[in-house]
Amino acid sequence: MIRFAKFLCLMLLSAFVFAQEPAQKMPDFDFVNVKGGHTTQADLDKNKKTLIVFFDATCPHCQKASAFFNMHLKELSKVNVLFVTLDEQKSINMFMQQYAPLIPNATNVKILRDTNYAFVPTFLPKRYPAIYVYDQKNQLQLYTNDDKELEKVLQTLSDKS
Repeated sequence: MIRFAKFLCLMLLSAFVFAQEPAQKMPDFDFVNVKGGHTTQADLDKNKKTLIVFFDATCPHCQKASAFFNMHLKELSKVNVLFVTLDEQKSINMFMQQYAPLIPNATNVKILRDTNYAFVPTFLPKRYPAIYVYDQKNQLQLYTNDDKELEKVLQTLSDKS
């Protein structure tokens, strides 16, 4: 009976997680910057849109998305770009070297570790990669977890609205 109750609780929790909608207003955050220190929402340029890519180093769709953004880094130059992960530093380094070697040196990009596991309960992603575009007023313009919609992400970032 206890097993059944645990199973039922797990199923109900799963249904809640899949029913959640991504954060419509960018939540406050405090993540560890892989280059040292912390990064918060206050550190972002308020005159720019923000692209947030929540990724896992072992996720093939994340690898594809990161390689895409790496190839389109020039188009992202006027955007705050945050790559956020739960991974350890060694995994992040290997991931970036293999799939997105230009990203770590871009001045408008921050690679961040969520060491407090706060991203999921605050940004409410559905799965990896979770890609968010927030406008200058921190309102969600686009959310996707589909690596087939990456061109749409670039288009949303380039729109003036």
